[in-house]
Amino acid sequence: MGQLDAILFAGGRGSRLGGVDKAELRLGGARLVDRVVAGARAAGAHRIVVVGPAHVVPAGCRAAREDPPFGGPLAALAAALAALPEEYGPEGARSALLLSCDLVHPAAVADRLVRESLGDSEAVVLRDPDGRGQWLAGRYRLSALRAGAALAGAPTGGRLRAALAGMSIRFVDVPAELVADIDTPADLAHARATTLEPPSARDPESPDPDDLGAETP
Repeated sequence: MGQLDAILFAGGRGSRLGGVDKAELRLGGARLVDRVVAGARAAGAHRIVVVGPAHVVPAGCRAAREDPPFGGPLAALAAALAALPEEYGPEGARSALLLSCDLVHPAAVADRLVRESLGDSEAVVLRDPDGRGQWLAGRYRLSALRAGAALAGAPTGGRLRAALAGMSIRFVDVPAELVADIDTPADLAHARATTLEPPSARDPESPDPDDLGAETP
């Protein structure tokens, strides 16, 4: 598999959750960002970059912040790559997990990605039953990410897909539950209902889904 790194996107506004800091929400007794870091480490990630505000970055991870803050996913990728200098010579065999901090099952996602061979492809991306590639549930050759980001143009306000457009990507079809994430109060309620979480485990500062407002149909 070669050396593995991980890039975690944890700097979103959480607007569909009422503006709460998603990385700080708790599930199964742990912050969402900590669960994703643990999943990446279990999968063998050596260097882990968390892109977001400094207070969400767990110990042992490299911190990065898009410029300006909330500058979008392409800016987040550019900041993360800057935090992963070419420290170990040629990067041809090196890959990186790209993961969202709000994955419900981050350990299972990371495990599936490292068990899939890149082969001649530059990326492996999980795809849900609706045919949507989950770009933040993927493993990418680090050299391809650098090349794609360089070709994508100005990062501020840019879409992540701009950096991935020229890549050879192998999609892996998976159940929707595997790539579930937390975008809405309903998502959070479902995740908490289906994840082992003793009543005392929830941080009192972490909002109850009922306090976040109902999702408009």
